[in-house]
Amino acid sequence: MSGERVNAMKERAGAFLELASELADRGRLDIASFSVQQACQLRVKASLLRLTGEMPRIHSIRELLGILAKRMEEIGHRDEAEKITGFVRESRGVLVDIEAAYTESRYGLAVATESVVREMLRAADRLFRLLEEVENSVLG
Repeated sequence: MSGERVNAMKERAGAFLELASELADRGRLDIASFSVQQACQLRVKASLLRLTGEMPRIHSIRELLGILAKRMEEIGHRDEAEKITGFVRESRGVLVDIEAAYTESRYGLAVATESVVREMLRAADRLFRLLEEVENSVLG
């Protein structure tokens, strides 16, 4: 798949994550949580596009990661699939919070606390590193 598109998506994901951190620092927790969700969604989709040529039109981070893990399993990369599913298992609570931010912050319902947003930011950082590791492992 086009490396240019993947790189643009990764860059945008990084920009959303940076923006989320800045917004959290300024106390704009609702918009920060939304930006974390956008960052994660774009970053997972970039990995899916790079590794499988697919980019599903869904928003659920857990569902997107499930698709990625399944594809890794199908092409013989069991270790990478397990790393992804392990991340989802250990991060389930914060991933639920990140997914909820997609809807709640858009409609003025978000009530995330600073500690929750900081946890989201840490999880997003771990996710970005995991996806880079998976891509490097699969593609060399």
